[in-house]
Amino acid sequence: MVKKVGLIIQAHMGSTRLPGKVMKKVNGISVLGHVIMRLKRVKHADMIIVATSTLPVDDVIIEESENYGAVVYRGDNEDVLSRYYEAAKKYGITDIARICSDNMFVDPDIIENEIEYFLNHDYSLVTSGKTVPLGLGTEVFSFGDLEEANQKAMSSYEHEHVTPYIYEHGKVYYCELDCNYGKYRLTLDTAEDWQLVNAVASKLDSVRCSLGDIIGVLEENPDFYELNRNVKQRS
Repeated sequence: MVKKVGLIIQAHMGSTRLPGKVMKKVNGISVLGHVIMRLKRVKHADMIIVATSTLPVDDVIIEESENYGAVVYRGDNEDVLSRYYEAAKKYGITDIARICSDNMFVDPDIIENEIEYFLNHDYSLVTSGKTVPLGLGTEVFSFGDLEEANQKAMSSYEHEHVTPYIYEHGKVYYCELDCNYGKYRLTLDTAEDWQLVNAVASKLDSVRCSLGDIIGVLEENPDFYELNRNVKQRS
């Protein structure tokens, strides 16, 4: 079978802790725009898909996604698992990398490495280990495992978070970095996260920057780390 790897970005406007976060502008570019532009550097990907809901409030996400050259799929707002399944099915994707649209600094090199590892080993899911800052990596899994999860997952939690069924029933590999940067939180979910994102972005090219660039800024400005160190990640 010919492999077709899709980077599927889940996006919606309905965040409760930081409403409309994916359309917020950093250095004149939306958070979603950053994500799409950074993902275009992933060599092992055949397609970038933004999967959003059918709610009218998410119409703006469709327009923004198309402006940056991504294709789109609209599905159930609450059942993100089925949204992923239907998006992958529509575009003939054989292997999926799951991306959250609030991960503005998602790292193409980390994702490239995780996709490559998945394609060359026998795992149900490959993802980032504890040494990777939150918000820079991905989860990679096959369409077959996604289809099984969509058919067999029973709880609303499994359908909201996409991959819990695969973690529970499959074989998982965690990719680690040579250095441990796991203390850093680079996702965007709260006002504190927003402060950090803007502080880091003010010091570098927020579209082209690498993990090394970001870590350099954080180490040179230890007060930045304090901005969101006490934020608790929602399960």
